Amino acid sequence: MHRHLPVLIVIAAVLTGAVLPAPAAEPVAAQTIITVTPTLPRQPSAPGSTPRPTVAPSGAPANETARLLEAALERTSAVAAYQMNIAVRAAGTVAGARSAREETLMDYTGEYNGANFAFVLRSPELLRQGIDPTTGIIAVRANNVTYAMGPLPIHGATEPVWYTIGADAPSFLSPPYRLEDLLRRLGNALPLAEMTRGRIETIDGRRCTAYQSGADVTLAALGALGRPLVPPRATNTNTPLDLNIQRGVVQLWLCGDGMLRRVQVIAAGNVRQQPSNVFSTTVLIEVSQLNSRVTITAPAQTRALRRTPEPTVAAQRAGPIRSAPGAGSIVGRMNAQDAVIIIERSADQRWYRVRAPAATGWVSASLLSVPPAVARQVPVTPNP
Repeated sequence: MHRHLPVLIVIAAVLTGAVLPAPAAEPVAAQTIITVTPTLPRQPSAPGSTPRPTVAPSGAPANETARLLEAALERTSAVAAYQMNIAVRAAGTVAGARSAREETLMDYTGEYNGANFAFVLRSPELLRQGIDPTTGIIAVRANNVTYAMGPLPIHGATEPVWYTIGADAPSFLSPPYRLEDLLRRLGNALPLAEMTRGRIETIDGRRCTAYQSGADVTLAALGALGRPLVPPRATNTNTPLDLNIQRGVVQLWLCGDGMLRRVQVIAAGNVRQQPSNVFSTTVLIEVSQLNSRVTITAPAQTRALRRTPEPTVAAQRAGPIRSAPGAGSIVGRMNAQDAVIIIERSADQRWYRVRAPAATGWVSASLLSVPPAVARQVPVTPNP
């Protein structure tokens, strides 16, 4: 009997454990499920082809890339004397072009030395400002005085000569681009640590290496450079449609002296809901003469611009604003009661060139009510 007692005790303990309820379990915290798309094995390159760049692994290589590019951005931004060329080409309304055919949207050349500058800006977008896109804006600032080539959308600057504007110049006669601002915005927009080394070229006499990112950062880069892609809106909800970037690259060219001398952004694709709505854009920035002798001088012959108060009237009726009197293309629309500044008028007094809230251009005199005393102050253009 006593020999069987330990066995009976063990059996009783097991049965008791099976009957008694188990202690309450600790609550399980909610988990976030992260889906990672696996990377396909890289195919070997064909003989003689250029190997595709590989993404730098995490750790020291990525940190080293970020350090190099951050130092280059900072060092190049501190340069006071330089020359900069910017070219923008695009196709498709999403990229700002008029049609699917590629066109030049901007051609810019600027020279800088401290507060002095000289630049030429040509763009079809200048038409809305009342400026001939072919001639463009040509301006110089030397020794705190601004000079500009006419004609300009300024009262009294109606002839193709150099005008002395003075120290207080309109904002459109200041450079639209400065290297420091462009590089600061790019540095904030780009994932520098993820950029990979590309090909090597000689730029401005220096050996330079391209560091590049893919299509996923082109939208941010274009926005930082002031050339954003603008998707169309759905007709029923007025919400922006999706852009499908099929090809894109962002390149920063770092040279042996630690300076950046080229930036290039390329993007091409279509609207996802409208596959036939295609677009492409290329922004190329080239910097040269860094910290070299860049001399900015005033034009040899200039005409003093008499800065008299510009005559302002209220529009009596709404109507189109045109690039030229009569049959010129429509660049904007003037609304009734808009305050407009009169720049000049045609010899027959049937057309006035005005600066309105929507655009600068020519409007029919029938849309305005110009007092005779004001009309006598308005310059007459010889060849509108």
